[in-house]
Amino acid sequence: MKTLYKIFFLIIITQLSSCGVKEMEFDKSKWNERFDGFYEYRENMIQDLMENHLKKGMKLRKVVELLGEPGNYQNEETNEITYEIMVDYGWNIDPMEVKELYVEFDKDSIVTDFRLEHWKH
Repeated sequence: MKTLYKIFFLIIITQLSSCGVKEMEFDKSKWNERFDGFYEYRENMIQDLMENHLKKGMKLRKVVELLGEPGNYQNEETNEITYEIMVDYGWNIDPMEVKELYVEFDKDSIVTDFRLEHWKH
């Protein structure tokens, strides 16, 4: 009977550890892949992208070559663009959770900063 409990416990631990975001290396070809209207891989790649690919000092055109066209030009007077990472609507028409990548540029279109913003209702 103890063996059965151990097996059950191992199954539960395995299932719980498999939950959450599975990090993966940034892959330019998968960055813009969508499934059912949502970006399939962005949330999994964002950490590697921010640590190893997106750099301060890059030009705007290099960022667009790397990531594609931004979702919108957030605020032209501050030269900030946004890439949607994840949106969860739950059972609502309004988003319940959002993650977005913001990239800021100076007047010469050089990256000065970038950040990931995450909010949840």
